[in-house]
Amino acid sequence: MKKYALVTGASKGIGQAISVALSACGYDVFINYNTDKNGAKETKTLVEANGQRGYIHKGDVSNLSDMKILFEAIARRTDRLDLLVNNAGTDNDILIEDYPFDKMKRVLDVNLWGPMIVTKLALPLLKKSESGQIVNISSRMGNGKLIEGVGPYAPSKAGLIRFTKCCALEFRKYGIRANAVCPGLTDTDLNRSLFPDQNFWDEMAEKNPRGRVGYPEDVANVVSFLASDKGGYVNGEAIGVNGGSNLV
Repeated sequence: MKKYALVTGASKGIGQAISVALSACGYDVFINYNTDKNGAKETKTLVEANGQRGYIHKGDVSNLSDMKILFEAIARRTDRLDLLVNNAGTDNDILIEDYPFDKMKRVLDVNLWGPMIVTKLALPLLKKSESGQIVNISSRMGNGKLIEGVGPYAPSKAGLIRFTKCCALEFRKYGIRANAVCPGLTDTDLNRSLFPDQNFWDEMAEKNPRGRVGYPEDVANVVSFLASDKGGYVNGEAIGVNGGSNLV
C-alpha cells in the first residue's frame, strides 16, 4: 500500500535529507517550504529519483491560514497521512539581553507553535492510517548541555520534546506513535550561517567522541528507522543523534 509523509522545512538540510530517505523507504512525500522554492524543487527531484512522488507546498508552519491551505491540498490527493515530520525550525545566535523581541517570538512561533498547528491539522489524516506516526525534530539544546546564544531556541526545543510526549500519550487510542529526534551540531546551511568560522567546526569535531560533527543524513537515518516496522515499539522518546557530544 502506498505510504504518504509530510515533511516541513524540507527544502534543504535535515528536512531534505529526511524526505529523500523516506522516499527510499517507499513514501510519497509532501514537501513543505517557506522561502526556498528552488531547494524544494531539488528535494522533489531527489525524491522522484527514488521512484516516489514529491509534492511541493509553500507555507509558513506558524501561520494557521497557510497550514489550513496546505492540508486542504494534501486532502485532495490522499485520504490519509502515514507520517508527519515536524522539521521546520529557525534560530539566531544572540544573547538574551541583546535578543530583539520580534526575533525571539519568531523562534518560538516556528519551533514550537508551528509543530502544534501542523500536528493538530494533521491528526484527522493520521487517524486514518493503519500506522500513523509523528516525528518531531528537536535538538540537543532541548535536553542536553547548553551553550550561550540559545535563549529562546533551547526552551522551544525542550517544549517540543514535552509536546511529543503529550502526543504519544493522547494519541495512543488511535494507534499513533510520536517521537522526537534531537540532533547535536549538524552541518546545515542554517548552522553554517550562525557559525561561519571553520575553526569552530574543526574544534567541535575534535571535541566530539565520534571525531566529527553531524550530517543531515545522520538524522534522516534515525527518522527512517522510526518510520519503518523496526521502530514500531519506540514511542514517546527523545532520541539523541549527536555522536556522544552530551558526554563531554
